[in-house]
Amino acid sequence: MKRTLFTSIATTCCAAALFITGCYTPGEKWNQYVNLSQVACSFLGCDNEPLAVDIKTSPTQWTATPGASWVRIDRTDERTLTISVDDNDSGAERNTVITIEAGQASQQIRINQLAPDNEFARYRRLETFQMGAAMSPSGRYIGGFQSSIAPDDSWQYSPTIIDTETGEVYEFGPFPESLYYLTQTMAITDQGLLFISDGYHGGQIAINTQGDICIPDAPADYRFRPEIQATSADGKYWVGYAQDESPNNGGLTRPLLWIDGEARELPILDLNYRDEEIWVGVMARGISADGSVIYGTSWEGSDFGMLYWINDEANTAEPKWVGHDKRKVTPVIMQTGDGTEYESHIVDGCICTAELTKISPSGKWIATTFRTEEVAEGGVAFNITQTPAFFNTETETTVIVDEYSDSTGMYVTDDGIAFIGIGTLGVSSSVVYDLNTRTTLGSMAEWVYDTYELIIPGSGFISYVSPDGKHILGSMPMASALGVTFVSWYVAPPIVK
Repeated sequence: MKRTLFTSIATTCCAAALFITGCYTPGEKWNQYVNLSQVACSFLGCDNEPLAVDIKTSPTQWTATPGASWVRIDRTDERTLTISVDDNDSGAERNTVITIEAGQASQQIRINQLAPDNEFARYRRLETFQMGAAMSPSGRYIGGFQSSIAPDDSWQYSPTIIDTETGEVYEFGPFPESLYYLTQTMAITDQGLLFISDGYHGGQIAINTQGDICIPDAPADYRFRPEIQATSADGKYWVGYAQDESPNNGGLTRPLLWIDGEARELPILDLNYRDEEIWVGVMARGISADGSVIYGTSWEGSDFGMLYWINDEANTAEPKWVGHDKRKVTPVIMQTGDGTEYESHIVDGCICTAELTKISPSGKWIATTFRTEEVAEGGVAFNITQTPAFFNTETETTVIVDEYSDSTGMYVTDDGIAFIGIGTLGVSSSVVYDLNTRTTLGSMAEWVYDTYELIIPGSGFISYVSPDGKHILGSMPMASALGVTFVSWYVAPPIVK
């Protein structure tokens, strides 16, 4: 086991900018410019690593001048400027600029350095984590895994748990892919038990801060291992699903609730999202931090209706459709490609795919997407629209945020602060919305700055806020050799000294 303090770089940078100045000389005309890979950067209060900025200019000779003595620069080659900052002992956030000049063209790099960790909230990026990270319900732990190449060129994986209170990192392994082929981080409890899916062997591993590993089980008559998706804050309840191929249950995917480690089935509705026979099943996806409300999806083809259960431990009450007050099912006649008619249904209702953190800590609110359908011309397909929506489980009413079309509800707090992802697939930006006043509170980055005095990248979205509001989990898109990937980040209170 490797057990270290978490000190990896968390510098954040805004997108590059281009500044061009037209200039004349006798008998010649050309453009002079300064093109930078970063124009605004934030550093931590201490223990920063140097940051390299790529600089392209015309003319090719350029100079760099820092605006403060706590910023140090080094021109490492013709196109690279390396920036370092001293530890911030001022007790407050500080800012300056570095001016780049080439001929008559100039551009500035804005430098922001946070106060030391013991003064304000901390922002950390988890670039080494594969397939995202999970935050425990209270925000105490962050979990994920890192991958590397073994000597035989196979993959190996290192489950990793971060204690946000102390800054300690618990890293285990690496484990060869022949033992655990880790593919996706799902959940972590406030007791530090981390669940990661095993894409080759099936099911999941669960590992704690001591490195003890167990394999979660489904009910006895299930052939396949389960997928645990979320847990309550006290660790008593886990929710997820597994496929049951026993003759009695017909091979459907079943929603499951674990109580103190013992799995049991949650009831499902008699009919699916289109009020037709269920042919795939239902999955439990998330649970409120207090364990009182569970939500899930019925996923059959492109139909992923969103349901919820009130957790009374007896598991006798049927679930209800999220947004049932707005739900409408209409019989229609459709056509196949050869013109054959058949009966079907169009649905106006709330949907959810594989998101695991769409419920507020007490279960009062559920973030969702309201999808409407109409029969397309020719009757062979549906036209759909999608709008962010938020369902109140106490009043059983739905708030549809019409101001943002083709967007989705990502998360919501108990007091009705809603996070909306712009777009429906590959969300790359988001806004914050007050359900009480029906007003927009700004972009995600603006809201974080107003609330925590932190400058973070403007792209991406927030997927979870802890009950006390002191911890945030989010994701941001980043370019990589494999294309655009999403990197997790978090905000946490100062380290406990």
